[in-house]
Amino acid sequence: MRREEASAAAAEAGTPRSPDLHDLSDDSDYAAAAAASSSHSAMRSDLVDQGSGETAKVDVVYEKERVTIHPTQYGSGRISGKLRLYLQQGSLFLSWEPNEGVDSLSSNSATMEIEKYRNLYTIKALPLSDVRFIRKHTPTFGFEYIIIVLSSGLAFPPFYFYNGGLRELFATLKKHVFIIRSDDDPNVFLVNDFQDPLQKSLSSLELPGVATVANAMSRQNSLSFTSSVDEAGHGSDAKHGASSSMTEYVSKQKHRSNDPGRDLSIQVLEKFSLVTKFARDTTSSLFRENHSSGGHTYGRQQQEYVLDNRANDKYKDQQITPDKDSLLSDSMESNKILAWGKPREQPLSVDEWRSFLDPEGRVMDSKALRKKVFYGGIDHVLRKEVWKFLLGYHEYDSTYAEREYLAVMKRTEYEAIKSQWKSISSTQAKRFTKFRERKGLIDKDVVRTDRSVPYYEGDDNQNVLVLRDILLTYSFYNFDLGYCQGMSDFLAPILYVMEDESESFWCFAILMERLGANFNRDQNGMHAQLLALSKLVELLDPQLHNYFRKNDCLNYFFCFRWVLIQFKREFSFDQIMLLWEVLWTHYWSEHFHLYLCVAILKRYRSRIIGEQMDFDTLLKFINELSGEINLDRAIQDAEALCDQAGPNGAACIPPGTPPSMPIETDGGLYVQEDEVM
Repeated sequence: MRREEASAAAAEAGTPRSPDLHDLSDDSDYAAAAAASSSHSAMRSDLVDQGSGETAKVDVVYEKERVTIHPTQYGSGRISGKLRLYLQQGSLFLSWEPNEGVDSLSSNSATMEIEKYRNLYTIKALPLSDVRFIRKHTPTFGFEYIIIVLSSGLAFPPFYFYNGGLRELFATLKKHVFIIRSDDDPNVFLVNDFQDPLQKSLSSLELPGVATVANAMSRQNSLSFTSSVDEAGHGSDAKHGASSSMTEYVSKQKHRSNDPGRDLSIQVLEKFSLVTKFARDTTSSLFRENHSSGGHTYGRQQQEYVLDNRANDKYKDQQITPDKDSLLSDSMESNKILAWGKPREQPLSVDEWRSFLDPEGRVMDSKALRKKVFYGGIDHVLRKEVWKFLLGYHEYDSTYAEREYLAVMKRTEYEAIKSQWKSISSTQAKRFTKFRERKGLIDKDVVRTDRSVPYYEGDDNQNVLVLRDILLTYSFYNFDLGYCQGMSDFLAPILYVMEDESESFWCFAILMERLGANFNRDQNGMHAQLLALSKLVELLDPQLHNYFRKNDCLNYFFCFRWVLIQFKREFSFDQIMLLWEVLWTHYWSEHFHLYLCVAILKRYRSRIIGEQMDFDTLLKFINELSGEINLDRAIQDAEALCDQAGPNGAACIPPGTPPSMPIETDGGLYVQEDEVM
């Protein structure tokens, strides 16, 4: 309906629209348009096979064609489909099914790439009770789209409404579910929200980050709802099976928090083993009771969920370390199932490095250089120079002169940013709460970061002060992200190698462009990686995946520390420098760290299954592997698995998953390289 017609309808009504509790209006003619669309909407009823021989009536209350997703970052890579809302047995469901064939705008070269996403993103039946919120985007230029975020914290890809219909969608939702606009963000609409008492009860733990961690992905129904619906309602419809019917990837949008103290904490993660099965079961019961009773039972649960960590002191003395026999048996098993990767080589030497450079200093073959670093690492005397290329501080085709000029310019820029916080007086600091909080957190962290390394040990160590200055400066450079505990773990090896404050800052800042999502308060970056890890294990080791599924371990939280700080706690300082430079090559995959996780889990599979480890035992076992993992062998295994997975492995990892560069948006559309939309 056109705006003029909608306005006329509103005038005809004769009375102004009175907003109610969950008013979703964006402009003056919204109510009239919604009412008109409601009266003109065709209401259809179908019969759906329930698998048990019975039938249930389905009332389609909303239907829209040409609702489109973009599984790749290019404008030509689009899949259009039909989005529906329908009522079945008193509950509201959402579905999205792609049309046959790819969009006409898709180039031939992109067709095969897009086809593999078709079944992955299909939504057969999503209960609205599983939806946490819907973020609506109405760009000045471009098409409207929404991002649906589940209660687990995971999200579907953006749905673009090229033929309109978004207002009608929200009007229909308003009729059938409780939905309210967020106080924090007017573009966020909370679904089935009851003032989020679960989060309040979890916050009583006083463990920043654990509340969200314990919540996210704890309900595997949210991750595999398609499987349950397909099995119950579609029987032999194998092409929409459990593992291929949908892939949730993480919403890039941040759901803002009013609590500045909720930054992710490494200390929390180390205490995470104390959050036992009781906590997870209680979380699940909260969700179940909310669904069964409409959310009114939360209040009774709040007092029951306050955990006393002292009750878990009995775990402190239970050290679960791999014994030699289990290591041997696991090693023998791995030899049988892994096609070994290429043996490790000697590190990149000075002479080899020079051979890669032309007379003006350009790297002549960046792929060959990355291959050499991947298989052998870098001689420590060269790391200061080569890391700048791997991290992206220097372009491979830059000359000596260009790099010298860049260093001067970047040093000036760094000092300008640093002066922003250096010039804050004590009087001003009293009125700058965010600055005081971040500075206090950084001051606490730097004095306990890698203090066993000679470069940082001892009292009044100037290198520790430089570490602090860089982190404070970064919190002003990227004020939205600020500082989160764990960032100092990434910066310490970089400063150790660079021995230069400005260069360390810029290398760290570039690294955070890729890994900053690990520290988002909504933890979507972490959820994306853990979801991808789950799918990789399912692909590469179905037996282990099934064991995790049966033992309520599919959230893969036991790998949280591995992924968050990229194995910093698992290897020595020297080893972590080698591992990181291997990861930074992106030679086999940008997400090689996920294959490394799979390789380590696969190597210890026989012990995990043989000892029937539950979540808590598994978490302690994984933490106790610190210092016990053979790094060279793990890299070889991960290479073999990456090679074995091939394109299927890449398809398990949604676009934009860290450490991929974030998918930028401009006017609501992905940045395109091959066409302008």
